[in-house]
Amino acid sequence: MHELVFAGAHLGQDITRIPVGGGGQVGNHLIRYWAQEGRYRITVLGSGPGTEWNGVPNIEYHRIPWSVPGHTGVLTDLSVSGYASFSRQFERGVTEFLTELAARRDPKRIIVLHNDLAEAGDFRAIHRLGFRQATIFHVDVVDYAASIYLRGHVSAPTMARVFRGAMRLGVSRLLPDVLRLMFEKQEECTRYSDLLVVPSREMADVLMRSYPHLLPADVLVIPWGGFEELEMDEAAVAAEAARIREEYGLNGDRPLLLSLSRISPEKGQDLLLTALRIWERKEPIVPDVVICGESAFIHGRAYTERLHRLAARLHRVRVHFPGYVTGVRKAAFFSLADLYVFPSRHESYGLTLVEALQAGLPVLTTNHRSARDLVQDEFGRVVEATPMGIYRGLQELLRFDGQELAAMGRQAKRFASNLRFADAAQRLGDAITGLLTR
Repeated sequence: MHELVFAGAHLGQDITRIPVGGGGQVGNHLIRYWAQEGRYRITVLGSGPGTEWNGVPNIEYHRIPWSVPGHTGVLTDLSVSGYASFSRQFERGVTEFLTELAARRDPKRIIVLHNDLAEAGDFRAIHRLGFRQATIFHVDVVDYAASIYLRGHVSAPTMARVFRGAMRLGVSRLLPDVLRLMFEKQEECTRYSDLLVVPSREMADVLMRSYPHLLPADVLVIPWGGFEELEMDEAAVAAEAARIREEYGLNGDRPLLLSLSRISPEKGQDLLLTALRIWERKEPIVPDVVICGESAFIHGRAYTERLHRLAARLHRVRVHFPGYVTGVRKAAFFSLADLYVFPSRHESYGLTLVEALQAGLPVLTTNHRSARDLVQDEFGRVVEATPMGIYRGLQELLRFDGQELAAMGRQAKRFASNLRFADAAQRLGDAITGLLTR
């Protein structure tokens, strides 16, 4: 049995209560799959209590301690500076753990897998200890910064090139630590990881253009697919759907639009609400809108307040904010919706988009990194990430009646039946096991 150290800052958290995001979800499912498969003896390094791994065969959990003064200790509530502090603490903890491990065991017989990189261990130091490293890119932070903070006016490859110049001149150390976490950490990740794992072809292309030293064999594209846990008791889902109808007054006389993700600026819920203001001025059809999710991570709370202000300006469209939903309640919302809207400004993959396809919903999404891989004209539309783009997509899809949308949903479900997380976990397991034999 091979040995794997799986380090992830969002691991060990209670994902039924804390919206840690897609990276944490993927990490938890990979651990569960590989533990059941018996491929690895797994040491998990995380930031939460990790109680779900107590007594699970082939898994040993270690919590990396962290503390940010003045904060509650809830990971998703941290400010920019607080999260930077947390990231550095987790980096030191992972590196110290691996340093101690290398003193006891042969590093060449152990794989270190980083579940994302801004909070990962010190890539250079871990490489010098002799470990093989693989890194899962749930977010290309340089591409994220280019898209969100610079609004696409400067590309990720250009930003990466400018930072390399700053490193050569020795001035990068003068930058704020949060910028070094974004640029320096990603640069070192690409140089000292033996394998980079990304969920979409576009993401791989951006990385290859940003870091010309990478070879095609260094970057592996593995779309995550969807988690099979959506297969739930139909009676329980139907009962929950009935409660939701009563709670929000959803009597079926209006199309129901559903959006589901954490509440954060990159997820673009404000684009949808602004598009609906255009809709109210121009269209006779009046939909209901459900935006599920909880504010999480940097800027989340202020952004949530902005969404409520935008929703209050709508006069005919009713907008509901049920908060963070999981399990049967999430499945019930999928069962009630006529159309799933995924309005992200920046997205590496889109796990909830795949869940919507699996649930048999037609989809409207913006042109994010994996949109063209996941959405076809037979069951959805890909539009520009602007209010007018989303309005035009809604205009095109809501011209279909309920039966036609349901037929599109059936095609979506057929397409999604081939998007299996188990296949992704198997491919990644094969790839990182292969690192030990290089």
